Amino acid sequence: MTPSPKSWDDLRLFLHIGRAGSLTAAAEKLGVSHATLFRRLGALESELGVRLFERSRSGYALTEAGQELLQVAADIETGLASAARQLDKRAAWPGGVVWLTTTDTLMHAALAPMLSAYQRRAGVQLLINTSTVQQDILKGEADVAIRAGGRPADPLVARRLCRIESTVYRARTFPEATPANLAGFPWVAGDETFAHLDSTKWLTQQGLDANAVLRTNSHVNVLNLVKAGAGLAVLPCYLGDLEPSLCRVLPAPPKAWSSELWLLTRVDLRPVPRIKQLFDAVYEGTRPMVDLFEGRAPLA
Repeated sequence: MTPSPKSWDDLRLFLHIGRAGSLTAAAEKLGVSHATLFRRLGALESELGVRLFERSRSGYALTEAGQELLQVAADIETGLASAARQLDKRAAWPGGVVWLTTTDTLMHAALAPMLSAYQRRAGVQLLINTSTVQQDILKGEADVAIRAGGRPADPLVARRLCRIESTVYRARTFPEATPANLAGFPWVAGDETFAHLDSTKWLTQQGLDANAVLRTNSHVNVLNLVKAGAGLAVLPCYLGDLEPSLCRVLPAPPKAWSSELWLLTRVDLRPVPRIKQLFDAVYEGTRPMVDLFEGRAPLA
């Protein structure tokens, strides 16, 4: 097995030579002597047991092994720069930095006020990711998640917030649809990122998927398209019932579409004060909204 270099500094020097293609140019950029750089490169090649460059009068050309090491060194450089930026952010926020992943739907309908209040109270920098690509808490891609689904598997720390119910909606100005004539109307549906939802599977089973004239990767987009009269759609009740320009087509949310809303973090983060404060803020903030989430809010 090839031994690893003794220090990042060795790799940094190698990176400069590889990018410059010349020992002289790299030495000038680094502010070291040609002789020092030549000696350090020789020591690195001896330690690794491979030639990293082919030397010629025209300069230094990377060997195959050199090309592989250059990519590894570049990745390390990127990682170190990223880590330095994150540490700078933490230094700028004595309360710490919290990475939160959730959905644009929850941000739109519920979370923004409580998260804003939490940020001011806790004095943290709150970084919110609403990407449709789920962030992995266990891999450190986020500190906390607020997401719907079944009960999360260990070793995540999970706090259940409430149920989420969904049903079919239309704009009040849209032709009146009933449970019996759903196939006679255009639909707004999710794209492949919605495929795991029971409501999406129901659309396919009912043959209504073929009526989808518009598809999107966001429930907020679905909401806005339905408001614009584009068609019928399945929406969470906390979105649909909150919008006065919409009404239900299926009065009772189908039980098969029910899911649960969870607060998630890692075991090692749960005792951290800023994480505990966020858990408490979101839990307390969602209590007045439980009826809305669970489809029991009074309808206009």
